[in-house]
Amino acid sequence: MAVDSESNSYFAYRPRVCLIQISRNHQDFIIDPLALEDVSPLGRIFADPSIEKVLHAAENDLIGFKKDFRFRMRNVFDTSVACRLLGRSKLGLARILAEEFGVKLDKKYQRCNWEKRPLSAEQLYYAQLDTHFLIDLRNRLHGELLKKNLWSQAQKEYLRLEKIRLNPPRKWDPDGYLRLKGAQKLSEPSLRVLKELSAYRERLARSVNKAPFRVMNNEFMVRVAREMPRDVPSLLRVRGLPSRFKGKGAAKLSRVINR
Repeated sequence: MAVDSESNSYFAYRPRVCLIQISRNHQDFIIDPLALEDVSPLGRIFADPSIEKVLHAAENDLIGFKKDFRFRMRNVFDTSVACRLLGRSKLGLARILAEEFGVKLDKKYQRCNWEKRPLSAEQLYYAQLDTHFLIDLRNRLHGELLKKNLWSQAQKEYLRLEKIRLNPPRKWDPDGYLRLKGAQKLSEPSLRVLKELSAYRERLARSVNKAPFRVMNNEFMVRVAREMPRDVPSLLRVRGLPSRFKGKGAAKLSRVINR
């Protein structure tokens, strides 16, 4: 069976699995874990070593399944790993499907918000294609691995994936602001403002469960630190001000800047 998942990692501070795709016996299934109270039956299938699970670039999927549902995947075949072992330079699924099957995946859906409902027909079609060809691709790659005596090496890598561990919780680096593009050219007072903005963004992102750059992007923070607007009217004139700070949030952000 072929397996894939979609998450909201490009949008959320604490991402989660938002869609699960499965293909088997030339049938495609899309499961919405956000709409179901219990997806544990999938866990039993994923843990069954008699059923091979085919994924592409499996690591993030396996981590997501383990973190959100405590699923452990047994008997994994990763087509991305197979392509790498075979010496292929292009490992993205879109490129591989285009070369092998003449299929075009719309890359714009790679970074869409899969948590948002309802999903469009185009999103569902994209999700379906992510697994539809994986078993056929697996069969082609498996043959090449055997022919080049690389199968045992691939199996070792697949066993490593089965034992993958969860990433440690995301840690914020309080000195990360110093590495932002343009920070090196700021004065000491401006750097202090940038430090305050960075800490405020982290707190706000955590509280609203948004990716930090979705709350306030780096370029805007550096621009504010450089211009150092001293009041709300000045802040509202800074180019690129996020919409969340154009109303009541403007006063709060202004206080952060002028601490």
